[in-house]
Amino acid sequence: MNASGDHRSLCDAQPAFEGGMEPLLWILICSELVVFGVLLGAFQLFSTLDPSSLTAFHRYMDLNLASIATAALLTSGFFAACATFRRHPRRNLVAAALGGFAFCGLKIAAFVQEWPAPGAMEGRLAELYPLIVGFHFAHVLFVAFLLLVVAWRPVPRHVATVVTVWHMVDLVWLLILPVIYLG
Repeated sequence: MNASGDHRSLCDAQPAFEGGMEPLLWILICSELVVFGVLLGAFQLFSTLDPSSLTAFHRYMDLNLASIATAALLTSGFFAACATFRRHPRRNLVAAALGGFAFCGLKIAAFVQEWPAPGAMEGRLAELYPLIVGFHFAHVLFVAFLLLVVAWRPVPRHVATVVTVWHMVDLVWLLILPVIYLG
């Protein structure tokens, strides 16, 4: 039961934004997915061609830290989704942004811990790792700031747009995690 006495869930049942998303937004999202798909495909290809390099690479990757970062990012996605349902959009967008910043902090810690190994390694995996994870890091950081900007004046259409991009960033991480850390 919430403060108003009814039994609604944390997220209301009706989305705040009803109507089609702008075609440019979907072009942006599709192009981002294609770029990350190509990079991850290249990582997978080089992993298959040189399995010993992948084995050496995985020795230095911190799966526990990556798992905690994943939890932070997915939790922030939950708060972002709640914002689209007109359930305290400002508070939920700020919580989503804070989750994104926590993810970035965890990735910085991972880079500090993991980087000496790939930096000393030769080969394409050592080149692709910082490119893929760093590119995603930049997306998380940028969109987290956008979440804060939209939280300042949460117009339903803007909330829906920034949350859609945020979920694309979540989806990309869910593709990166198995390819780089578990592959």
